Amino acid sequence: MQNRKTIGVFIGRPDEPFQTKFLRAVGREAFQNNMDVLVFSSMLRTGGYTEYQAGETRIMELVNFQLLDAVILVPDSLQMLPDYAQQIAGHIREYFDGVRVSIDLEMPGYEMFACDDVEGICEIVSHLIEVHGCTDIAFMTGPKEHPHSQNRLTGYRKAMEKAGLSVDEERIFYGDFWYDEGERVVEELLNSKRGLAQAVACGSDTMAVSVCYALQKREIRVPEDVLVTGFDCEVAEGREDAFITSAVRGIDLAAAKAVRYISEKLDAKAQKNPLRKKSNLRLYQSCSCGRRYRFENVLQDKREDDFFALYNFMQERLLMAKTLEECLWEIDGNAKHAGNYDKMYVCLNPDWSRLDDSEPEGRAAFQEHMILALDTVCVQDKKEDGRLNLHRIFDTKDMLPAYRAGRQEPKMFYFNMLHFGCHSFGYIVLEYSGKECVFGKHYPFWVRKVNAALESLRRVYAVNELYEAAQRKAVTDVMTGLYNRNGYNVLAPGLVEGLAEDEKLLFVLCDNNGLKYINDTYGHIAGDDVIRLSAGILAGSRFGKGVRELNFRIGGDEYVKLVAGRFTMGSVKACVEKIRSQVEAANASGERGYPVYLAVGYRVYGKAQISSLDQIMTEVDALMYRDKQRIKKASGFDPVRKE
Repeated sequence: MQNRKTIGVFIGRPDEPFQTKFLRAVGREAFQNNMDVLVFSSMLRTGGYTEYQAGETRIMELVNFQLLDAVILVPDSLQMLPDYAQQIAGHIREYFDGVRVSIDLEMPGYEMFACDDVEGICEIVSHLIEVHGCTDIAFMTGPKEHPHSQNRLTGYRKAMEKAGLSVDEERIFYGDFWYDEGERVVEELLNSKRGLAQAVACGSDTMAVSVCYALQKREIRVPEDVLVTGFDCEVAEGREDAFITSAVRGIDLAAAKAVRYISEKLDAKAQKNPLRKKSNLRLYQSCSCGRRYRFENVLQDKREDDFFALYNFMQERLLMAKTLEECLWEIDGNAKHAGNYDKMYVCLNPDWSRLDDSEPEGRAAFQEHMILALDTVCVQDKKEDGRLNLHRIFDTKDMLPAYRAGRQEPKMFYFNMLHFGCHSFGYIVLEYSGKECVFGKHYPFWVRKVNAALESLRRVYAVNELYEAAQRKAVTDVMTGLYNRNGYNVLAPGLVEGLAEDEKLLFVLCDNNGLKYINDTYGHIAGDDVIRLSAGILAGSRFGKGVRELNFRIGGDEYVKLVAGRFTMGSVKACVEKIRSQVEAANASGERGYPVYLAVGYRVYGKAQISSLDQIMTEVDALMYRDKQRIKKASGFDPVRKE
C-alpha cells in the first residue's frame, strides 16, 4: 500500500444535490493532494420506516478508525433521525483522535467549515432590489433557533440595509425548510395590514415551492403578481425549464477549505492553487428572469422518473434467482444501472442468510471475516473472469482489499449497507478515480432492489431449510437422533442400489436384552436411558473414510447399522468388537442400577448376493438371536423375550 493519507467522510443521503456537490469537491481536492477518501453513507429517508433507517445506520459498525487519518462529518445530512448526528459525532470523538472537521454546524471537538449563507441570501435579495426594483420584500427562513435560519435571516437584513430599506419585522416568517409552511405564510401575508408583498424571498427552494403552490391555489400569478425566490438551489446549471430563482450554497469552497486544512494538519503536500469565490445566483422564472415555462409542467417533470420505466425488469430478474450465485450474476448484469463508477464490490457476511429475522441486542452487523462475493465494473465489455467468487475471504477490519492494496493513484470509495430492516447482509462499495466521484441519482433505488432480492432469496433458503427440517423430522427418531423405521424404508434401498460392483454392504442388527423387564422394574426413564445409550454406541462405532454409513432405530429396542463401501473383514470385526466393549464398559462403570445388554448380529454381502432387504433382515435376525442366547448364558440375565 502506498504511503497515502485517508479521509473518512460521514454523510447522509449522498444522492441529494447538496451532498453530491460537496462530495465531488472533496474528491477533487483530495485527489490533488494525493489522499484517499472513504465515504460512509446512510440512505436516510423520511416516511417512518424506522427499521430501515436503523439498518442504514449500522454502517458505522464497519469503520476501522485506525485506517483513517482525518474525518469529515456532515451533520446536517444526518438529521433525519433524532440526535443521530450528535451520536455519530460523539462516537467519532470516542474512537478517533486525528483531525476532525464538521461541515456547516458547530460540533465540540471539530473544526467547522461552513457555506456563506449570509452572502448567498444577500445576493438574491439584492437582485430583487436592484434589478426588479422591489422595496417590499417578505422573507421566510427556517426554524427560529436553527443556525442556518439565523444566517439566512442575517443575509436578508444585510441586503435591505445595504439598499437603505427598513426591515418590517412583520414581513419575517419562520418555516421548516420544507414544503409544509407556504400555505400559512401566504395566508398571513394576505391578511396583514400591508397585504401581499412585491416579493417573497425564501431560505430554501422547498419553502419557495410551497409558497408558489399557495399563491397558485389563490390564482395569484408568479412572477406577474409577486416574485418568489428560493435558496440552496437543486437544479443543474443551464436547465431552461427551471422555475425557482435561487442560489447554490457555496459548498465547493467550504469543502476545498476543509480538505486543505486537513492536508496542512497532516503535513501533506497541500494544493496551492487559489480558491476563488464566485457568484452562485441562478436566475429562473419565478423572478421573471428565465424563459417562460408553466409551473405545473415543472412539477410534473419532477414526478416522472424514467428509471422505473426503463429498468423495471431488474427486480423481477433478481427475484427469480434461486441461489446466491444466480442472484449475484443478476446484480452483475444490472450493475450498469447503478451509475458511472470504476468498480463495484459486494461484501457479504458468511451467515448473510441466517434464518432469524430479529437482531438480538449486541449482535454485530458484520462478522469477523467477510466474503468478497462480487468484484465487477459497470461497463459490460470490460468485465473480467473470476469476478464472482464465494471463497474470497478477508478480514473485516481491512474494510476492503482494494483499498488496502498498493495503488499509484488515489481513490474514493463509497460504503453503503446491504440490509433488510435491521438484518444485515453485508455492504456494497463503489470505487471512483475520475472527476465526478458521485454515484447516479438512481443508485439508492438500485441498492434497495438488491436488498429486496437478497431478502427474497433469504426467505427462499428459509423455506427450503424448513422443508428439509420437516423431511428430516419425518425420517428421524426424536429420542435417539437416528433414522426411524420410515427413514429405513426410504434410505436403505438407495444405499443398496448405489453399491458399485466391487463394494460390499455390512448389515448390523442389534437388540436390547430385557428392555420390557427394565421398564417394568426400574421405570421408563431407565428404559429410555438404555435406548439412548445403545443408539449412541451404535452410531459412535464408525468406520474410516471411504464408506457410507446409516444408523436406524427400527423398533422399540431394535437398531440397524448399514455400511456400504470398500472395507475389510478386519474393520467389520473391529466395529462389532467396539460395540460390545462399550456396552461392557457401561455396565462395569456401576453408574446404573440395571444391566445394559445389546445383542449383535451382522453379515457382509456383495452386491450380487443381495436379493432383498427383507431377506437380509431375516438372515441377520437369526444371527442376532444366537448372540442374544450367548449373552443370556454368559450373564445369567434371562428375562422373557418379547414377542
